[in-house]
Amino acid sequence: MVLRNTHTKSVKAAQREDQKVIQKAMNLFFLLFLLVGFVLGGGAAVLYYFDINSFLKELKTLEFHSLELQGTAITEELNHISGDVLFLAKQNELILLLGSGSEEQIKAMQLEYVRLAESKKVYDQIRYLDATGMERVRVNDRDGQIETVPANQLQNKGDRYYFKECFALGDRDIFISPLDLNIENGQVEHPLTPMMRFGTPVFDSAGNKRGIVLINYTAKTLLKRIIHSGIASEGTKMLMNQSGYWLLHPDESREWGFMFKGREKDSFAEDYPDEWQRITATQQGQISTDNGLFTYKKIYPLAEGRSFSTSLNPQVDGGSADDARRGYYWILLSHIRPEILNGYTHSLLFRLFMGGGALFMVVAFGAWHLALAISRRRMYQAQLIALALYDPLTGLPNRKLFFDRLTAGIANARRYDRKLALLYIDLDGFKEVNDTKGHQAGDELLIKVSGTLSTSVRSTDTVARLGGDEFAIILSEVHNVEEAARVGEKIVRELCRSFDLKAGTVEIGGSIGVAVFPDHEDTENELLKSADQAMYESKSKGKNTCTVASARSRKA
Repeated sequence: MVLRNTHTKSVKAAQREDQKVIQKAMNLFFLLFLLVGFVLGGGAAVLYYFDINSFLKELKTLEFHSLELQGTAITEELNHISGDVLFLAKQNELILLLGSGSEEQIKAMQLEYVRLAESKKVYDQIRYLDATGMERVRVNDRDGQIETVPANQLQNKGDRYYFKECFALGDRDIFISPLDLNIENGQVEHPLTPMMRFGTPVFDSAGNKRGIVLINYTAKTLLKRIIHSGIASEGTKMLMNQSGYWLLHPDESREWGFMFKGREKDSFAEDYPDEWQRITATQQGQISTDNGLFTYKKIYPLAEGRSFSTSLNPQVDGGSADDARRGYYWILLSHIRPEILNGYTHSLLFRLFMGGGALFMVVAFGAWHLALAISRRRMYQAQLIALALYDPLTGLPNRKLFFDRLTAGIANARRYDRKLALLYIDLDGFKEVNDTKGHQAGDELLIKVSGTLSTSVRSTDTVARLGGDEFAIILSEVHNVEEAARVGEKIVRELCRSFDLKAGTVEIGGSIGVAVFPDHEDTENELLKSADQAMYESKSKGKNTCTVASARSRKA
């Protein structure tokens, strides 16, 4: 039964120690976790900031680069067509035709036009019109089939705007019509066919203007090049005219709004009025709004030496050539919607959250084990210190700590010319309690005696257990021997009172010896010896007595 109770107490004591360790570890854990969490959170915020900025910077750079490629593709395409027109105007076959007008030369011209149409595959019509506007040579591309128009089907286009304006130009000037849809018999042709006309005057060897060369360019190729050259872009590719109408849009039903009645408001300018106002104010740039990121660049089809139809663009009618060139432009635009930008932000936050969450779990796990290890180490260190310096039963300083404090106390008293008292106490009647009530009752009594002694002196004094039933008290500062004796007598009275134990009420006493520094001795060993001798004198007097060391016991 005794062994079982002892084991149960040991288990409970171990559990209490574990609880103390866990409690201390929890406090340290939260401190470590908050500290590391703050560092990790700050690091994640910095990473998020730099990642988002880097993403936006790269995205904007990519959009600008993509727009530059698209602009280059447009310029190259227009230059190629302009080059073909100029080539046709200076063809040897055409110069010979102007000189002879023979049927043989007309067939030669037709063959040249057929070869060009077959090679390029983007020209709907190639024509030579004389000074009256009469078609003299015409080649059509009908869905990839190149055909020469017979003489009896050639028409006079002298009253058409493109003939008049092109014929009015000088040598090597190029006429370009606006990009719009082809119209047949007053109606928009279906399927929709984006079209541009390129022309230049024709001069004979004498320098006389004899007509024009005109190419109908199917602009689907140009629009496809815009799409393909911007394939690296994350945004939606668009092309608009100077009025904000779409010439190219991912939704084809929204293109060419200016060509149809009832669709006057089907334009970028209507959908994004604020953005449109900012875009038209500058040549190129990027703007970011609640509607997303807009990257834009104005394209001027009318390079130096080119002209175009002012009759279809009255806003520049009557102005200079430079005004005409600046007045007609397209706007290349890439639009990245907010959900795409937010998608990256949300993806980044999710990755940071998942990575941070996993890292936090690892940190929490590590912080907990570190806190637990530190707390256990501190507790073990405290226990080692306690075992080395304190009595395990009563919790009072043991002999080692007692002598350390006695040495320090005497040095302090010597330095400041003060008195220090030492009380040596031996319990009377303890052996009988231990023998009759058992060792557990004896241990309990020693604990209660320790409490009685501690409450009988000041907090600055030291109560120590030297071993068995022997105790010692250091009174750190007393005025005289009589004061120390009064404390000893007070303790004798306290020890003579009854002590209630679990095994019953017991009565004991105490024999006390008092020695004072420097009145009796001036070293710790001799002072303890004098107090010990005075304690034995108390026992010889009948116990429960306090005796002050005799001056005779003091060394000279």
